[in-house]
Amino acid sequence: MLSSTLALQNFVGRLAALSPLSNEDAAVLLRLPVETTRLRGNSDILAPGETHDWACLVVSGIVARFVQLRDGSRQYTAFHMPGDMADIHRVATAAAGSALQTLSTAIIIRVSAKELKAAALASPAITRAFWAYAAVDAALLSQWVVNLGRRDAKSRMAHFLCEIGIRSEQSGLGDRTDFILDASQAQIGDALGLTPVHVNRTLKSLKESKLVSTDGRIIRVLNWPALAALGDFDPTYLQLDNRREAA
Repeated sequence: MLSSTLALQNFVGRLAALSPLSNEDAAVLLRLPVETTRLRGNSDILAPGETHDWACLVVSGIVARFVQLRDGSRQYTAFHMPGDMADIHRVATAAAGSALQTLSTAIIIRVSAKELKAAALASPAITRAFWAYAAVDAALLSQWVVNLGRRDAKSRMAHFLCEIGIRSEQSGLGDRTDFILDASQAQIGDALGLTPVHVNRTLKSLKESKLVSTDGRIIRVLNWPALAALGDFDPTYLQLDNRREAA
């Protein structure tokens, strides 16, 4: 599990990988006042229609961005991993943030949107980094839309597992072929537009094809090239640090 300090350092490091930051710019972001909160699983950090004057940085667990329908059902539109800023858009306007929910026990940092905006206004480099981060967030959303709209269940699951594996590796939480997916089958279904039963069958099919194995919530990818090909997965949209991706 990351500490609050490491989570903030990971976030600043991610910004710097997307767009150069001076040591002074990085120091400004690392000195931002924060408030750390621990939450139970299935807790709303930000309920539908709510606005707050802070942004959410994930320290541990997974935070899901979601849209809630009239019947109370939810469609998850992104999963946020440790070191991710779940609602960078709040720097621009409080109304831009999305509803957020923890999937399991999680620790988050509340970072003042006012302070984030002030840092951006004082430094063009920080502004560019926030802009680049928001662009990656938009690209991730686009991939989730394609996943829901154009891929069958098996390919959808393959793409999803590849993304979570890469992002877990990027966060320093494991390897792309051996990581923890701290989400229930019902929650995975709410991300992929599948029922829990269909999620179970789809994972079983991937296991029978010798692409993955599971041990509780531990996912082991047995054949990365084949899983990536099945999911038509190209990590370019994640804008990875090229040095880490080449390793």
